[in-house]
Amino acid sequence: MSRRAGFTLIELLVAITIMGVMAVICWRGLGYVADRRAAVEADSLELSRMMRTFAQIERDVDERIPDLASPARATTPGLPLALDVLPAAEGAELEVLRALAAPSGQSTILPVHYACTSEGLVRRTPGGSVVLLPGVARLKIRIHSGGFWVEPGPAQPVRPFVRATALEIALEDQNGARYVKVIAL
Repeated sequence: MSRRAGFTLIELLVAITIMGVMAVICWRGLGYVADRRAAVEADSLELSRMMRTFAQIERDVDERIPDLASPARATTPGLPLALDVLPAAEGAELEVLRALAAPSGQSTILPVHYACTSEGLVRRTPGGSVVLLPGVARLKIRIHSGGFWVEPGPAQPVRPFVRATALEIALEDQNGARYVKVIAL
């Protein structure tokens, strides 16, 4: 009896089954990697927006009008005259007075407001509004003055007695995530 070289039907079916199982495992692995990549890209986009927003707030605060050039007004005690923290429905609102240079060489005062709306964190100027961070539910601001963090507001029992040295800007989203930036004054 001569034996033929080759594979039996059973051997071929086992090999095809093993390759099928391997293909399913690889397909599921690729699907998981694609899902993770999409999540990482979304998180990176959110982090990039957050960093740009905090950089814009910090720039506005850094470029505020000096106290000597600021108009006299009733601001939050302890803050420079060009800054004010106002109570709002969604935490607080930050107002910064900046100088806007005109082509004629004179500068005018440009009020910049940061507040939360139903759309998210909004930066308002007399020229219009821009949604900086969609999804932000609350803006909280604290002032570092005299070695203590103080939340400004009308019912504040302790008023700062020295000039503020820093602002803490906290943004909270609908999921409860909180992002904080401390800006030196």
